[in-house]
Formats: sequence, C-alpha cells, structure tokens
Amino acid sequence: MRTSRERETRPPTFTQRKRRDQLVDCAIDALAELGFQGTSVAEVARRAGVSKGVVTYHFAAKDDLMFAAVAEIFDSIKEFLENRLRGTSAERFVADYINAWVAYYRTRTRYVLAIREIWGNFRDDSGHQHFGPQAVAGELGVVQQVLEYGQANDDLGKFDARVMAVTIKASLDALLNQFATDPQLDLEAYGAELVTLFERATARSEA
Repeated sequence: MRTSRERETRPPTFTQRKRRDQLVDCAIDALAELGFQGTSVAEVARRAGVSKGVVTYHFAAKDDLMFAAVAEIFDSIKEFLENRLRGTSAERFVADYINAWVAYYRTRTRYVLAIREIWGNFRDDSGHQHFGPQAVAGELGVVQQVLEYGQANDDLGKFDARVMAVTIKASLDALLNQFATDPQLDLEAYGAELVTLFERATARSEA
C-alpha cells in the first residue's frame, strides 16, 4: 500500500493526470454555476461521477482544488492574451487589449465566472484573500510598459501610464461584474464603448 508521501513524490500516471484534469474541470463548472459556497468536494465528486474519496486522493481539500482551478484558468488567460496580442503595435495596443479580454469573456465564460467567484471568496484562515492585487501586478506592469513605450515613441499622448493601466483593468473587471449578473449583456457593444473611451484618453494630441 502506498503512503500519501509516496503518492506526492511519484510522478502521476497518464490516467491520474486525466482524472485530475476532469476534477478541476468539474470544479470550474461548479464555481461558474453554483458559486464558491456551493462548490464542495462532494459536489465535484457528484459531477465527476466518483466518490469523495477519489477527489481527496488527488486533492486533499477544497483549497487544493481551488488552487488547481486558478492555475488552469491563469494558464488559459496567458495563452489567449499572448496569441491575441502578438504583433500588436503600441498605437493599437489599447484597442487590441480590451478586445482580447472581451473575446475571452465571450469564449471562456465559465472560466471567468469561476475565477470571479474564487477572487472574491477564497480566503486563508485569517480572512485574507488568497489572490489580491499582487495576482494581477504582472499584467498591469506589462500594460504600463507598453503605454510608456508608445508615449516615448510619440504614438500616444501624455498621461500617467500606471493610472491608465489600472483604470483600463478596472473597467474590464466592471464589465465582468456586469456580465455575471446579466448574461444577455452585449459584450461587443460594451467593449466597443470602452475602446472608444480609452483610445480618446490615450491618443496623441494633434494640436
């Protein structure tokens, strides 16, 4: 009989990886449909058609499932944004960045609804969020750098690049909150308004 320590140190088999992927997928679905409080080990087991023991074999507790779900979603976001923004210019970046996120909301809806639930509700024993502002610091830093590059090359106007990066991201978060409460929201129209707003705010003055 294998000990839990042996299971942790031995590389997972193909079958074990597939089972873990299935359980994470079920957790993401539960988060999107039932919210954080409604997502339990028992609910994930029910959706996967397995016993709770199978879930806890791979994930000792709900927290471990949540961390695995976050890793899956973050990897998805990174790949999606990199593909959409590859080759964009500093002048086009604001529009392309906003449109990329809008497209992600539309095509990966369950992922964004799940991460929204985790973001607001997943806390440690002291009540602090596991994923706070530091979780998006890297993304904000990249946006700020691109805006500063555009300013340095006179493609963009004069503004505080850090404030602009934070404000654009906050507007996208607000869009996600609207979309979560109103699934019929016209994402494309909302995104187009954001593009118009921020292109005006970052445009180089012609005067």
